[in-house]
Amino acid sequence: MASRRGPAVLLLMLTTWSAGCTGTRYGGTSRATTSCAGRCGEQYNNGNHCHCNDLCSQYGNCCSDYNAICVIGVSCATRCGEAYDSSNTCHCNNRCQEFSNCCDDYSAFCVATTTTAQTTTLPAVPSSPLPVTAAELSSVADDLWYGDVNYAREGVDFTLNLQNYVTNTALHSDYSSSRLFSYMNENGVLSSPTYAAFAAILNNYIAQTGNTEHVTSAESAENEAFLSEIMTTQVMVKVHDFLRWKGIVPYDEAGFKARLNEIWFGRYSRQNGRLDTSGFEHVFVGEVKNGEVSGMHSWVRFYLAEKSGDFDYSGYVFKKQPGTIGVQFRWGSVWKNLGGFFLGTSPEFDVAIYTLCFLARPEGLCEFSMAGSQMRLTTYSWLDRGQYLATAYP
Repeated sequence: MASRRGPAVLLLMLTTWSAGCTGTRYGGTSRATTSCAGRCGEQYNNGNHCHCNDLCSQYGNCCSDYNAICVIGVSCATRCGEAYDSSNTCHCNNRCQEFSNCCDDYSAFCVATTTTAQTTTLPAVPSSPLPVTAAELSSVADDLWYGDVNYAREGVDFTLNLQNYVTNTALHSDYSSSRLFSYMNENGVLSSPTYAAFAAILNNYIAQTGNTEHVTSAESAENEAFLSEIMTTQVMVKVHDFLRWKGIVPYDEAGFKARLNEIWFGRYSRQNGRLDTSGFEHVFVGEVKNGEVSGMHSWVRFYLAEKSGDFDYSGYVFKKQPGTIGVQFRWGSVWKNLGGFFLGTSPEFDVAIYTLCFLARPEGLCEFSMAGSQMRLTTYSWLDRGQYLATAYP
């Protein structure tokens, strides 16, 4: 995986993102995204997904870094090497460290990192995590949505056959005789690197809880390959940049990757005190506990299991913008009364948005606006052990 080459690249990356990232995706482009670097006080433009003028706070559509860059001036984005100004809250010149009045992100933007064959020296995280506002959460969610270059388009890459609406999820009746997915562009979607790495992990688990799961060296390598693959994508770079700016995760990629591995692949027990589960298994693969399907919030997993005959689609409970669906299905003889998941989002988007909510809004509802729609995600850690993800779903 290519490493980021210091603050200059980080600043370029942030400003490039704000200008509207584009990327080839089966002949398409990514969904444009923004930052306030270089845009403070701009005129309103309804083509922008977030804004940097004095009315954005009133309308709740400011970019995630608006306060830091445009209001209280506590960010060094675009300010490195500026002349000293006593009216500034903090400073970004080459003497601020001498006088201990640098902005919190001075090192991240203005101090070159030192790379050797053995080590990479990166700035330390803030002494304590900074709060994440609702406007910031919405802006980052928009950035992730519009920056997901590997998303699959409904009606182009896949087609749904919703069939019948489930009026009572407690009744286990098959309301739909056909599959949910009537068409899938497998050569274009599922063959892309992050999807392939994701699919390779799905068969590494035992469905029934209470059975100790021994992770083989080959399975560990697949977990590692998946994390390495998604960390090169725009959405994971974006969520890392935001979370480390807030002091919630380590600045360096290796530290962030280790934290992701703990959140998603760290094992814990759901039954009988045995190490029988992980965040990845519960959220993306699904489990069977007490005669019910638990978890399973991935459209890719659902498609593959439906194709193989493991899942039998019963009907839909809801379908909402900008792309979520709730369905009822049967896994063998065991039912899932209601399972919700994003539709068409890439594996890296799902990991990014769930990780963001898990760390920024732990233990409950994560509410934000994304692509013009109000979203409510739920995340919990396992028995309040914040290092392990218990569940995440829309």
